[in-house]
Amino acid sequence: MVQLANKVAKRMNKKFDVLYIDLEAQYKHTIEHVEELKELSQIRDFYHIALPIALRNAVSVLQPKWICWEEESKHLWVRDMPKDCINIKNCPFPWFKKGEEFEEFTVQFAQWYQQKYNQKVACGIGIRTDESLNRFRTIAFQDRKFTFKDYNWTTQLKSHQKCFDVYNFYPIYDWTAEDIWGAVSQLDLKFNYIYELMYKNGLTIYEQRLCQPYGDDQKNGLDQFKALEYETWSKVLNRVNRCQLWKYIL
Repeated sequence: MVQLANKVAKRMNKKFDVLYIDLEAQYKHTIEHVEELKELSQIRDFYHIALPIALRNAVSVLQPKWICWEEESKHLWVRDMPKDCINIKNCPFPWFKKGEEFEEFTVQFAQWYQQKYNQKVACGIGIRTDESLNRFRTIAFQDRKFTFKDYNWTTQLKSHQKCFDVYNFYPIYDWTAEDIWGAVSQLDLKFNYIYELMYKNGLTIYEQRLCQPYGDDQKNGLDQFKALEYETWSKVLNRVNRCQLWKYIL
């Protein structure tokens, strides 16, 4: 989606900004792909966030959440902190508090961004509805949300029952997995090489997922780290409470 946006922005002589929330426990190939996206010609500001955000830990009943980039756990970090990121030491967001939920942060950032530029904001999100029924419901039913000019694939941001001049829009919501890879091929787009390794390791294009590894669904793909990036796998094992994780592995 970012690369397609860059093509359109270049044609229109426009610039746009990107928000990337780095969840620390990521594949090296994912970070390499993020770095090459930073070089796209029409990106003005790339907000690379490496803040201590709370995430679900479904592999342990003793530690139901873990906090990425937590200073107290620096000795356990899966990766070194990126050099050009926004972190707890240079954080420009007065509203941020350690341990915020991912969903809470994105809403607060959108409000901050809108106030910074004091104009209507369109926030592109690259989700696809064939991956989740909840995603389909978010987009398909207009009576449950406010939209931009009655476009179903837009949703006005709301927090605490108050609407803001920010609209999430989902330009590839109706794309299939075949559409994604067709675009990569026909438009010669860059892609995360970890998908190629996943495919070689037996996952179909419909099964491939990238997210923080300890979520309710994501934990089912933990073994992929062992097969695809063994050096990352050992660090992922030690990052969170392991009581249930070892049981899962065995």
